[in-house]
Amino acid sequence: MAEGTGRDPAARTAGWLLVLTAAATAVMVVSRVAADADEPTLIGSLTAIASGGGQYTLSGVARLVSGVTLLAAAWHLSRTWIIRRRLGTPLVPGLFALSGGFTAVSGALAIALASLASDAVRLGALSETFARAETVSDLRWLTGKIGFALAGLTLVMASRYQWKVGGVLRYVSPVSAALGIAMQLIWVNSATVAHPIIGTAFLVWLVAIGMMLLTGRTERLFTRFVNDQAAP
Repeated sequence: MAEGTGRDPAARTAGWLLVLTAAATAVMVVSRVAADADEPTLIGSLTAIASGGGQYTLSGVARLVSGVTLLAAAWHLSRTWIIRRRLGTPLVPGLFALSGGFTAVSGALAIALASLASDAVRLGALSETFARAETVSDLRWLTGKIGFALAGLTLVMASRYQWKVGGVLRYVSPVSAALGIAMQLIWVNSATVAHPIIGTAFLVWLVAIGMMLLTGRTERLFTRFVNDQAAP
């Protein structure tokens, strides 16, 4: 495959994987809401998880899958001619890979928390099982937020190159930058009301960029950029 032809299989695979990441994340959100486990106390959350009919486990599995698909998408992005020729920064797939890794760990911890919930509630707050569940819960919270924040930093990093290439990506660029900055609000508890809106916007971004990679539109824009730079 000649570089710059718009037929890069690595880019197409990355596009599919970004769309799959969005789909898995959507399943995670729906099942997490259905589990209704966001209680003000840990015992309340564990009680909801234990009686949730497996919805919280499903959310953990979906989060794990979304992390793995994002990690795989990052690997394929790093193999595209765009990155190999340094027309885009390798920091973009690198940060996406870190985000996927933390997200996958958060999903695995959510699954572990679901397996501990019933015993932790039954044995009570003074039990070793409850203490273990508390540790797992804290780690799940932290790794999930780190994964989301790193994804936001990726968008900010990508926005510079989107602007540089031009075309439709020049319109996408400010959206990427603004969304990436907004995603850092995941650390601000008072901004909780905005989190679902920001999360939905990120899903739309994943689908839009994934489809641009899948259809070869991104590569055509970079090819045009390369040709314009080479023109006398």
